[in-house]
Amino acid sequence: MTSNEIIRFPESLLLGVGSSAYQVEGAWDEEGKAPSIWDAFFHSGENEVLHEFIPLQNHDTISDDEEPIDLLTFFKGFHVFKSTTKLRSQVSEPSMYSMDDGGMIACDSYHKTEMDIQLLKDLGVQIYRFSLSWPRLLPDGDDQNPNQAGIEYYNNLLQKLLDNNIQPLITIYHWDLPQSLQKIGGWANSNIVRYFTNYCEFVFKTFGDKVKLWSTINEPRLIAEGYGGSSTAPALGENFSGIADYMVIHNLLLAHGYAYRLYNENFRETQQGQISLCLDTLWFFPADPNDEEHKKAADLAFQSFVGIFVQPLLTGEYPKIVVESIKATNKLENKNLTRIIQFTDQEKKILIGAYDFVAFNYYFSLYAKPNLTFKEEDNLKTKDLKVQLLGFKGDHKPEDTNAGFRNLVDWFDEVLNHPKIFVCENGFAEDEGVDKSLEKKRYHYDILREVDQALKRNINIIGYCVWSFMDSLEWASGYKSKFGIYGVDFNDPSRPRYKKENNFAFFQNLFKTKTLPPPEIE
Repeated sequence: MTSNEIIRFPESLLLGVGSSAYQVEGAWDEEGKAPSIWDAFFHSGENEVLHEFIPLQNHDTISDDEEPIDLLTFFKGFHVFKSTTKLRSQVSEPSMYSMDDGGMIACDSYHKTEMDIQLLKDLGVQIYRFSLSWPRLLPDGDDQNPNQAGIEYYNNLLQKLLDNNIQPLITIYHWDLPQSLQKIGGWANSNIVRYFTNYCEFVFKTFGDKVKLWSTINEPRLIAEGYGGSSTAPALGENFSGIADYMVIHNLLLAHGYAYRLYNENFRETQQGQISLCLDTLWFFPADPNDEEHKKAADLAFQSFVGIFVQPLLTGEYPKIVVESIKATNKLENKNLTRIIQFTDQEKKILIGAYDFVAFNYYFSLYAKPNLTFKEEDNLKTKDLKVQLLGFKGDHKPEDTNAGFRNLVDWFDEVLNHPKIFVCENGFAEDEGVDKSLEKKRYHYDILREVDQALKRNINIIGYCVWSFMDSLEWASGYKSKFGIYGVDFNDPSRPRYKKENNFAFFQNLFKTKTLPPPEIE
């Protein structure tokens, strides 16, 4: 239940909103920008499958009758996707002015810097989280021929933010890999570590004097799933599930570690910034809290989704429960290939302690119980997980969403020995044409109340960003999921923004006064 308490946050807590380059910028092929893997996903015809958006039905209870959803078909936005047999060459190109433009215009933020800065200023944020476009800055993938137009765009954005007392939190990589690098394997090729380190060095040199907070890579788990599924770029398909995705996880972690060490050695002394890796997170409750096997299933799910990225930063090793589960699948499938490679002693030195703060994104929690039977067609990753996940469908119970967030911050605080914590994304989606403004306010009030309670437990949360600044391209689900505080008319080629009057004052009050009244009386 929503409390009647008025929440008052400390002045030190950074409150703001977030976006990412591909989701808002548009200008997909302007002024020297090269194609990214998401441009290829939507436009080029290079991917062989078309992704169909399927809204899930309302369903807010857990039932043994609920059809389990393969973890590779789950995607942020509370929807699932399936692959059809149509080739992209059989699908006409979308209109660049339509709701299906696939990011060609998106929110047109590339051309609307002045307007967006004013909207952020009107909203009263202290911090704006956004990402840099790798193919806009380095069209060839490395720094030999940087794109001056891209450099000027981000320098202008950064300076205008600082001029308006808005601190930038930059995500260096938010999914839009240059397509040229994907052609040589992308994140599955170990050479990507060198390319990413080169990109980061360029970014630190070019923008580091204006930036104090960095995250290297956004949501590495979902990046990896693009190499073992077909619902997110580069959409290699499930034939590579349980193989390429583990290769990608390995390379993502090393890329982050080398970028962190590079900053430490060459930039920290002069720039005085902080840097982290940004994880997507869920909490997993046992479907039956009194069943020990359900508890083990929930732990395996959590370690497979979250711990697999955290444990290497602590010990340089993957969680034992995850490694043993993969080995058990290999034995079951009579597969002799080692599918997850532990880090070398030198790599462990790169990884251990490679964070200045914990950055994570959170939306809701799920429920887990053992998956005792597998279909022949199930992919390797599903067999590795050995868990049936429940609670994907429909609205999520607020008490469980809130408890999951509470458990998560407590876990980070305990396991990582009281680190600084930044909640980089937290959001509630409204569907096209549906007013859920009260539910949205209640959702954020409840999570922010958990932030307040965590601060009172001496958990060092330093920032919180609402997802999102404005309605934007929600990846494969297009423009149908509306997370924004500001709305955008995607049917209009000029992409006008507007305040969502039913909840704008709620967020403006939060940002400008650091207080939050109950949503019902706002």
